[in-house]
Amino acid sequence: MRILAILGLITCSICVFLTGTAQQSALLQQRLDVRVKNMPVITFMKWISQQTGNSFAYPNEILEGRTSVTINERDITVQTILERIFPPAKYDIRTIGHQIIIRFKKQTSLTADTLQPARIMQMNTVVVTALGINRPKYTLGYAYAEIKGEEMTAARDIHPMNTLSGKVAGLEVSAVNSGMGGSTKLTLRGMRLLGGNNQPLLVMDGIPVNNSSPGQAERYGGYDLGDGTAIINPDDVETISVLKGGASAALYGTRALNGVILVTTRKGVRKGLEMAFTSNIQLEQTNNQYDFQDSYGSGRDGVLPVSAAEARWVSQYSWGPKLHPDSLVWLWNGQQAPYVKARHSIADFFREGFTRINTLAAATGNEHTQLRFSYTNTGTHDILPQSGLQRHNLSARVTTVLGRRFELDTRLAWLNEQVQNRPALSDNPNNVGYVLTGVAPNIDLNWLKHYKDRVTGNYINWNNNTYQVNPYWAVYEQPNASVQNRLNGFLQLKYKISPDLAVHVRSGMDYSDFSFYELMNYSTPVNPLGAISLKDRRLWESNTDLLLTYSRQLNRWGITLNTGATRMDYQERVRNTTGREMNIRGNRGIENFSTRMRNEMILRKRINSIYASLDKDYGRLLHLSLTGRNDWSSTLPADHNAYFYPSASAAFQFSELLKDKRILSSGKLRVSVAQTGTDAAQPYLLRLSYAYNPDIPSIKGYSIGGVAVDNVPFADLRPGISKGYEAGLDLAFFNDRVSLDATWYHTNTLDQVLNAPVSSSSGYTSAVINSGNIRNQGIELGLTLVPLTRQQLHWDTRFIFSRNCNRIRSLNTLVSPYYTMAVGRWGNASIVAKKGEAYGMISGKQFLRDVQGRMVLDANNLPKYTTTDGYLGNNQYDWTGSITNKVTYKRLSLTILLDIRYGGNIYSITNLLAYGNGKQKGTLAGRDAWTRSEEERVSAGKRPEEWTPTGGLLVSGVQAGTGNEVQAYVNPQTYWTRVSDNIPEAFVYDASFIKLRELHLDYQLPRFSTRFKEATVSLTGRNLATLYKAVPNIDPESSYNNTTAQGLEYGSLPMRRSYGIKLYVKF
Repeated sequence: MRILAILGLITCSICVFLTGTAQQSALLQQRLDVRVKNMPVITFMKWISQQTGNSFAYPNEILEGRTSVTINERDITVQTILERIFPPAKYDIRTIGHQIIIRFKKQTSLTADTLQPARIMQMNTVVVTALGINRPKYTLGYAYAEIKGEEMTAARDIHPMNTLSGKVAGLEVSAVNSGMGGSTKLTLRGMRLLGGNNQPLLVMDGIPVNNSSPGQAERYGGYDLGDGTAIINPDDVETISVLKGGASAALYGTRALNGVILVTTRKGVRKGLEMAFTSNIQLEQTNNQYDFQDSYGSGRDGVLPVSAAEARWVSQYSWGPKLHPDSLVWLWNGQQAPYVKARHSIADFFREGFTRINTLAAATGNEHTQLRFSYTNTGTHDILPQSGLQRHNLSARVTTVLGRRFELDTRLAWLNEQVQNRPALSDNPNNVGYVLTGVAPNIDLNWLKHYKDRVTGNYINWNNNTYQVNPYWAVYEQPNASVQNRLNGFLQLKYKISPDLAVHVRSGMDYSDFSFYELMNYSTPVNPLGAISLKDRRLWESNTDLLLTYSRQLNRWGITLNTGATRMDYQERVRNTTGREMNIRGNRGIENFSTRMRNEMILRKRINSIYASLDKDYGRLLHLSLTGRNDWSSTLPADHNAYFYPSASAAFQFSELLKDKRILSSGKLRVSVAQTGTDAAQPYLLRLSYAYNPDIPSIKGYSIGGVAVDNVPFADLRPGISKGYEAGLDLAFFNDRVSLDATWYHTNTLDQVLNAPVSSSSGYTSAVINSGNIRNQGIELGLTLVPLTRQQLHWDTRFIFSRNCNRIRSLNTLVSPYYTMAVGRWGNASIVAKKGEAYGMISGKQFLRDVQGRMVLDANNLPKYTTTDGYLGNNQYDWTGSITNKVTYKRLSLTILLDIRYGGNIYSITNLLAYGNGKQKGTLAGRDAWTRSEEERVSAGKRPEEWTPTGGLLVSGVQAGTGNEVQAYVNPQTYWTRVSDNIPEAFVYDASFIKLRELHLDYQLPRFSTRFKEATVSLTGRNLATLYKAVPNIDPESSYNNTTAQGLEYGSLPMRRSYGIKLYVKF
């Protein structure tokens, strides 16, 4: 019903538009009621900007000699107001888009194409802050970053939020490398929660967007089922506002602990009809990252398989003899083939990907009503065979003025997304990345294309490991598919009680219906009778706000007061169905399986809130902002479920005290303090809940119920609290040719909601507790330079640097010494939290060493390892940065973005397995020498225990028990089997990298050469090259989920690069 109501309101608004006045006016014809006396010109222009939503641009010199304004008139146009201040005989006033340009008559030869940002003063830039409140940027007492919508579409990515990478200091963007339809992880100023969601709140047009994922892979496998960002169409985005600190986000209270990302979408236009068409065509290729050995082939202990049965055991082992064209090797199918390097290897399995994204947008309107409509169609053929995506984004937005006091704003966005054959991840048998990287160098991948019996259709077993499925069987016979339908929209009504007082009522909803199925086909070794898994997830979130705003300007003093209330309701229903034992081959319906099970979960949650903010400013010199919000959460105990989240921030624009601004154009000092929080994200943690258990046999036809949770409830649960401080400095020099913004911040996150492990003898596996104090502190720097600016040539460069220092200051004794957050599938390495260490510690067994750091060897001269886990590294980067250069010459512009991340570690199971099976280049050392030594031993008639090897892998260390120094040769296969099975320390790598993240070359066609208002052709590229990385064979950004498993990699797909062409026309 709510959806129908919103659709009805949109329809009514369109009718209002169609019956509205046909007389259209420009920006300068907007009418205002003005009553000011001796108000400073700068303050007055700020007021105009706030009333109209337009910004001003002008040279610095234009305000010289101008002090104050006195006007007392009703219903006066903006143009008349400005002409009284800037007489037409001397000044030229015109508009470009929603910007009013004021300049001297002698400058009227300048056009919109040649007017450069460094030559004008963006005085009254209005930005979007918490709750959708517009404020002049100079009044902000906290760090704020804004990204224009054009930056998201310049070098397009099928995952919209990936385009933010490298563009905001303190914002880390990462993905699972799971191809189309996957998710994106966003982190602001470090990780703050041990057991919860570390992503910022995502808000679109004032309405929160549920960004949770329907599913993520874990140590035993799974899929990345995407997130909520697909509802965001970059072609609809006006700006992205990033609220990093507590003071900027505190008005969102319980949901703001990790910061907030605000998405503001485009509106209609006030005059005429504008239509735009954008077409993107992109090719995607694997960025060849593999550097495996290709000298030795299948076999073990230097011996080839002597039968088809043996071949099935060693097809994933490369410990055979050296490849030689005169040798023949047995295959799993009973045939023999030359023992040579295969013609078709890993790269040949993947295909060239193709993506097309087409958008048609139309905007129209008049002085009273504006309407915008857009439709985007996205189609992808992934690099993985049989994988693809179809996505439809449809949106409509209407803004209208109803009489002199009412304003209506409404938007509805619809998403339909269909994904075929998402890549399996981690230890899923269908993970082709895991299988392909283990195939011996002599195994030609074309041989694997014969993956099923032509008569029976059954799987042909090529490998006795049931969890290493033939990759062609995996992609052609083991389908999975998902369908998502999503609606997101809002309706806002504003009533102007007086020129200074207004009330806003806004209601919005976010609805998602997601379904996924995965088939394990008949005869698949891991489940030979077949199996199917279905997942249906339906969620609804609604947010309703009542906001009262009061704003008054008295000479140099200004005051703004906002107060309101919010109610959030959330409901999620998840149904999982599994079936086993397929009856009729080819029938994939759940009814075709003999054994079927279903479970269902319903979650409900509500947060009631009241809030207020007070902004006080003295001209442009001083600004003070105070906010407070009180939340009542249904997931907390009734007797103490109310918590208060205050903030205070101040801005001192000290450059206003300067008379000469030729060197220092502007300078601002800002400070803030705030408290935000997080409640228990999952409901029903306070007491036991019960449900029917399908695994327990029924009694006389009646199902038996039982306790539905395995954690001990916590009746005194408290919300997590984050207390933060921030200070910063914004400087601009030489007419904004040099700009610097610097920020220091410090936060402590207390009372985290965790599941602590308990003894299974209690009948539970965990207990819900409040525990943990994580400190994050760091610096953020942004430096913008304009090294060159001429009439037709302009060069901008921007440097970003951020460093976050993280420390776990306390943990409850129930989780001491470690709190395990994620576990690697092989090698027994984990991501853990430990008091005194940074978040994201990689823990596992290490080489046993003596006090001098020498390796301790056993009686067979193989390395020993520790009996307890130790520190192996950390998954957090030491610092991140980027360098962006944009050069514009006439109508041609080139933009290059380098993304840099330094430090941090990654535990690579792909490389662990490559060492264990002899595929890694590091296993070559000593192989030939060991073979010669063994030949000598056999010739001498000696048993292994009677022989001292004369060659092999040379190991150095001390003998266990004696401490005597040892240097000895060992079998490389034996050595690396020991290490890969037991010592994960050897496979922890530096995760640093430098990537050519984004490149686009744009050419704007001259207007006289086309019939369009604007036409641009662009060549685009993303992730074109990895200029530096330390970890071999994998993408250093790889992980198998976007939650707590960052730093754990297993069987990841190859890196991708895309390049293409983009056409944009406006008419």
